[in-house]
Amino acid sequence: MSPKQILPSEAILEKYGKALAGKAVLITGVADNSIAGELALQVSSADPKLLILSARAESRVAPIMEKVRTTKPNVATRFLKMDLSDLSTVRKAAESDLADVPQIDHLVCLAGVMGPPYSQTKDGLELQFGVNYVANFLLVKLLLPKVRAAGPSSSVVVMSSSVVRTCKVHFEDIGFSNGETYHPVVAYGQSNVARVMFVKQLAKKMQGEGIRIFSIDPGAVLSGLQRHFPAEFVAQVEEMKKAGPAIDADGRRYDYPPWTGRSEGAATVITGMIDPTIAEYNGAFLNQNAVANDELHAHINDENNWTRLWALTEELIHEEFSL
Repeated sequence: MSPKQILPSEAILEKYGKALAGKAVLITGVADNSIAGELALQVSSADPKLLILSARAESRVAPIMEKVRTTKPNVATRFLKMDLSDLSTVRKAAESDLADVPQIDHLVCLAGVMGPPYSQTKDGLELQFGVNYVANFLLVKLLLPKVRAAGPSSSVVVMSSSVVRTCKVHFEDIGFSNGETYHPVVAYGQSNVARVMFVKQLAKKMQGEGIRIFSIDPGAVLSGLQRHFPAEFVAQVEEMKKAGPAIDADGRRYDYPPWTGRSEGAATVITGMIDPTIAEYNGAFLNQNAVANDELHAHINDENNWTRLWALTEELIHEEFSL
């Protein structure tokens, strides 16, 4: 296992990219200005058989598909329409639109929303919890048979964030009293903590299957994700850095992450997909291309919370996810 280091995607692909040749890869959240879009371009260079690129609208994915067609005409691409704020579209995508795809070697869940004003999904969930976490829980549940069909060394990789270091799941009030106690960053943090705990529990339940399951902190990357933030967001972050280290939920100090480009953000995702040196750390939280479980606090590491969250989410999607 390597120490933490910021690397471009190209460095990971140069080492391990051969493992992606001939594979089917599904990536959510694809857009021209997203880490997922960058990931699609990077992965295409390793000659996968099929790239399934998902977003709410084909117009978001079209520029990426065109670039892949131009640079790698042998790589098949297809658009998968899915709006994570409407679970019925997740079901349609998984059960109908992908019916002809027998296996998915890498299921990469990067779609998300960050810091919007309070609103709810079509299913009545607080938007960030619904989109960033619950929709991914359902998507993984529905597509897991296709990932299992791909066999050992296939992967389920779920995006998270460094914000988990200061946040938790508010089990007593998951929806922030229908918005009355809503804070955009606190809700964003909750949704990302839920993603990390979901990955931990999924890996525990699938122990011994050889399927790679990781959550990812991509680092501080400016992308379309920050569209709800004010223009002075970067300046505000720089002021926070000057004030000294941040404090995590267990009272430990840590440094704010440095800004990097989208290639560096996508690199840790690729590490989760294919780096053989971390295979024994299944369920881990990855940061800077390395296992970073030491960055997680007691609330996230409490296995009772994993079980509680899983049961709660089954209630929210109105179906069991049994393994």
